[in-house]
Amino acid sequence: MNCNEVRQHWDLYHDSEGDPALHFHINEHLASCPDCAEWFAQQSRLDHLLADKLKSGPPTPELWDRVVSGAGLKQPVSSRRWLLLAGVAASAAAVFLFWGKFFSPQSGEDLGQLSAQWHERLARGKEAVQFHSESDLAVEAYLRKRVSFPVRCPPRKDAGFAVRGAGTGELGGQPAAYLAGTVDSTPVSIFILHKESLDRFPDQLHAVRHENPHRYREGEYQMVLRVIDRNAVIAVGRAPADSLEKVLSAYASYPDHH
Repeated sequence: MNCNEVRQHWDLYHDSEGDPALHFHINEHLASCPDCAEWFAQQSRLDHLLADKLKSGPPTPELWDRVVSGAGLKQPVSSRRWLLLAGVAASAAAVFLFWGKFFSPQSGEDLGQLSAQWHERLARGKEAVQFHSESDLAVEAYLRKRVSFPVRCPPRKDAGFAVRGAGTGELGGQPAAYLAGTVDSTPVSIFILHKESLDRFPDQLHAVRHENPHRYREGEYQMVLRVIDRNAVIAVGRAPADSLEKVLSAYASYPDHH
């Protein structure tokens, strides 16, 4: 499928409608086309914003007056025509208001963007890794003392991930832990949150509900998001997506003795 064909089926994909073959072809295209992947993410964010606004309650007559007055319209004599116009005006107002909000700094709470930025700081040495160790058990013990949500051992070395250290912080205001390491000598970061933290990131929550693990791309970085037990775990780096998915498959694969 080309870009135009994929985008024409946005509604079916977003609403989980259509046949499985369609979803398979769209997923294949999104995995190899960063532009379409970003376009789909933008459409999803706007959809969630509009849905949240419409759920907040019916607009008041005062709002209708302000919308129509601001648009330079006059109230028709017919009440039925007035109600129809009011509904159209309110819908248009909601779209324009929330399109502006969508592109405002407040809409930057995107797990992919935040994870990519944090990984870049770690990989380029702009942020020091808090705890340096190549021991899986030592890293797990360090994180368990510093986060309130459950964490498990880093992925096994035979899955391709060599841990170099760990630390804690926040992603979009949500407590998070990270594992710093490499995959085939390429820096890779693994971010761990409580799975309920995904409620803060509706795009990723929607995506992983339909595809777990979920692959996508943020700028120059490949990303794989997966819900594992009570964690949402996201691997970020320039390593191939297949390698990142293999690494996540090995997360928490050690026996849990705690």
